[in-house]
Amino acid sequence: MSRFGRTVARATGLLLTALMMAELCSGVAAAQTATPGAATGLAAIKQYAVEHAAAQKAATEQLVRFAGRYYDLAEGTGFDYQALWDSNTPEVAGLLAASKGSWLEASTHYEMSEGLIAGIPSLACYDVWIDSGPSGEEDAAEALDWTLELPNGQKLEKPGNIYHHLTEPIVWGTDERFVGLELDIDGDGKQELGEVLPEANVFLASSQVLDIAAGEMLAAVNEWDPTIEDAFTALATMIPTMSEYFEQWKLSSFVTGETSTEKSFVATSRLFDVNGILTGLNLTYDEVGSAVEEVDPELHGQITAGFEDLTTFVADLYQQEVDGKRFTPDEADLFGSEAQAKATALAGQVSQAIALLGLQV
Repeated sequence: MSRFGRTVARATGLLLTALMMAELCSGVAAAQTATPGAATGLAAIKQYAVEHAAAQKAATEQLVRFAGRYYDLAEGTGFDYQALWDSNTPEVAGLLAASKGSWLEASTHYEMSEGLIAGIPSLACYDVWIDSGPSGEEDAAEALDWTLELPNGQKLEKPGNIYHHLTEPIVWGTDERFVGLELDIDGDGKQELGEVLPEANVFLASSQVLDIAAGEMLAAVNEWDPTIEDAFTALATMIPTMSEYFEQWKLSSFVTGETSTEKSFVATSRLFDVNGILTGLNLTYDEVGSAVEEVDPELHGQITAGFEDLTTFVADLYQQEVDGKRFTPDEADLFGSEAQAKATALAGQVSQAIALLGLQV
């Protein structure tokens, strides 16, 4: 069979999975009731979501190319990972570094739009599939029922979300099931986070399905006709979620250090992700807040100030971390409680605005 034939064959299972997922997400979208809104700025909100979804798709396409070349090199050695490294050291090292860069690019753009994707019912299916859903091992009842079929015929049932249960642990080597070989890539005498050769079958398959999911999400966002109800639903849903993110930050290696057993949120700090989510939510309110200002300028001012307070608080913590500050788990708990208190107050004000505007969310 030609290399093209092998590529088509190994993509077949992914295509069937994608078709089933598209049907599932379309079903979620069809169940929603669109209520036209009069607020201005909805086009700007959609454009923001489209731009980040398109940028995510461009980055996942790059990841697939890197994973495909890596797979071909591994296949050429009979999936002998020591032989793969010994015979292709410069190229393999470059492919892995580039893969990390593409993953970070894709994930960053997702986080920038997650407040909308996860917060709007007609789009939320993509958040579960791509970024937030549990695996069947974690929660069989809540896990999304999908299957990842690998080129070697192995199937992963209910594997969880694609970013944090698959591609991140694969590329950074935090799940031993997905590691082909541990080694000292940078030659400093020790094997560190990310210094692994991924198992090529799961690396390729997960990269391909991430690209498929990113493409379907982009199509859904392009087709989305936003309403003011959508915007305020996203705000009401996503603002009060700070404690969850801070708990994940506390348990990650960014706080707990080498004793952390977490397989996810190792590539970048969860604080970075929260910054992205809040950026999208803040923009959303900026674009629809005039509707609140028209009927209650004082409440509008309180919401604007609340966003400024919360976003500045998180951004300051993240900057301290970037500058070398290592927070303790106790500090993470304290800051998480403070962030949640700020978010709860802000969400309450947003709820007042929703009632004032007579919106059904």
